[in-house]
Amino acid sequence: MPRFYLLRRALFVSVGLAAACMSLPALADMPTAVTFPANSVWAQEVGNLTHSDDSLDYTVAVAAGKTLQLNLLSRNPNVFFKVKDQSQDKVVLDTGKTGESTWSTPNPTATTYAIRVYIDSAAIKSGESAKFALQIGQYGAEDMQSPATAVTFEAGKPWAQRDGVLDSGAPVYNFTVAIAAGMTVKVNLVSGNPELHFRVTDQTHDKKLVDTSTTGANTWSESVAGATNYEIQVYVDPAAIPSGQKARFTLQVGQYASGDMQPAKPASVPAAAELK
Repeated sequence: MPRFYLLRRALFVSVGLAAACMSLPALADMPTAVTFPANSVWAQEVGNLTHSDDSLDYTVAVAAGKTLQLNLLSRNPNVFFKVKDQSQDKVVLDTGKTGESTWSTPNPTATTYAIRVYIDSAAIKSGESAKFALQIGQYGAEDMQSPATAVTFEAGKPWAQRDGVLDSGAPVYNFTVAIAAGMTVKVNLVSGNPELHFRVTDQTHDKKLVDTSTTGANTWSESVAGATNYEIQVYVDPAAIPSGQKARFTLQVGQYASGDMQPAKPASVPAAAELK
């Protein structure tokens, strides 16, 4: 094989490798778009920071009505993260200043966030590395629900009462109740936590009737012309309950003839449900 051909081929290989090496930093600087596995509200990104590569960038698109939660796990206490709301072009968090390792925010509208995990290069020596795991959650109350509990009435008693507990891992409790034609249904929610609300859906007619997070009330009633099945969801924004804490509640459901006076009050609520 002619020497000129070998030299030319070697030159092409060298140039190609050089071009590839030159392109790597540009690719590394591009943010990683976070995606979620099927049927999961959580994703995790694992990275490694060094003295020369002291930050990694991510973006995540969060749907309207969802809460974004970020958890940063690292053995190195000097690893932090910043969050920028790209829709408002505004930095909303820098844990290097606040010291947080977990953070969440509700999103009334669809929003894209830029997240930078970083370490001060002065805080890590050349040749050392700081590993981390960034956990990203995107969830709404409907993503974490309990099986529905049927509310039934004892003979001669117009009120039924159910107790429950919510926490950040199980922020929704579902109930169903069947109300006969010509009756009035009434729902009361009793809890010491003002962040707990309930919503009612007419399952028979596939119609949303009330959400107390918007009405500000903890009671609701409706006259029922025809026999109707209702779904009642007691819920809380997971971000409103600190990890490890629980919110107790009592749900009272009454049914009585629409032309009658409201029957006697339901049974008294245990002090635990009132205070916690």
